[in-house]
Amino acid sequence: MKRRITTLLVLAIIISSVTWTKARAALTAPTLTQAYRKSDTITVKWEKISGVTGYQVRYSFDEDMAEPVKIKVKGRKNNKTAIEKADTTKNYFIQVRAYKVTDGKTTVSRWSNKVCVLGWDKTAEYAKNSKIHEDGACIYYASGKNATGITVCVNAGHGTAGGNKVKTLCHPDGSPKVTGGSTAKGAKEAAAVSSGTTFLDGITEAAVTLELAKAVKEKLLAEGYNVLMIRSTSDIQLDNVARTVLANNYADYHIALHYDSSENDKGAFYISVPDNKTYRNMNPVSENYKKHHKLGDALLSGFREAGVKIWSSGKMALDLTQTSYSTIPSVDVEVGDRASAHDEKTLKKISEGTACGIKKLK
Repeated sequence: MKRRITTLLVLAIIISSVTWTKARAALTAPTLTQAYRKSDTITVKWEKISGVTGYQVRYSFDEDMAEPVKIKVKGRKNNKTAIEKADTTKNYFIQVRAYKVTDGKTTVSRWSNKVCVLGWDKTAEYAKNSKIHEDGACIYYASGKNATGITVCVNAGHGTAGGNKVKTLCHPDGSPKVTGGSTAKGAKEAAAVSSGTTFLDGITEAAVTLELAKAVKEKLLAEGYNVLMIRSTSDIQLDNVARTVLANNYADYHIALHYDSSENDKGAFYISVPDNKTYRNMNPVSENYKKHHKLGDALLSGFREAGVKIWSSGKMALDLTQTSYSTIPSVDVEVGDRASAHDEKTLKKISEGTACGIKKLK
């Protein structure tokens, strides 16, 4: 991970009265499938394990899980819990395990995969330019021998209720946009998060990008990449600046998933950096635009290998808020348009292409 997360002591420890044994071989460790923070409540979900008595969730402010708080969840069918009154400025590392009580003795499984629900650091670079940052994104860590240690931010486009009514600066320095697009050329402010388009079958872009992001997450995790999921639910109160700030600080690559507003099934392409001297000389664009293009080209190559349709040259030059604030390789990828298929098979193909593209980066 790009940034070492600060170790802090927890304020309280919940200890069960049950004596926990070290015998773990008989129980399968659950998989922690989802974690997200809405305001000050963190929701944690995991896969159910048959034949167990219940589960134990632990969380820590330290990535090595030092001094954890433990929460007991009774019942094998209960695969969800909440951490309430969470400190929204701190990062919560979370794991879960199963337990079984037999003849008064308790055995436990190994701890699950680890996730981290991120807090908001108002001192981070460009954080002051964000207007919407009430909720928390989550990092899912890859495990096993193929873990790369590389973190990819998967940003499901749109999905912030009310985001189109709030304005943020297009550029960190307050200068005007150099191209048109969803926001006009010359504008200094843009919608914090636009509503997105709607497919010809009536499904919203935000709904489809979320399903695609989930598919990409699973594929990248299987390939050994950590995944920073900006949005795990239909709504996340994080504007485009906040999403980029989080990616800058906790990821190595930032991929935003979108669909174009056209309706001719035009194929996939990425948003490249405009060939404008003023824009390319602006910080942080000046130091990163070649890296953005390298990432975009790698993804196009991966898409082609996976059989994803590509539009024209595969590039469209636009001045985007995301690109204007990114300090890591970052692209907005339009994987289709309003007329494009978005069934499970198609989303799987795009996720395979995304993983293939990331693997090409050295």
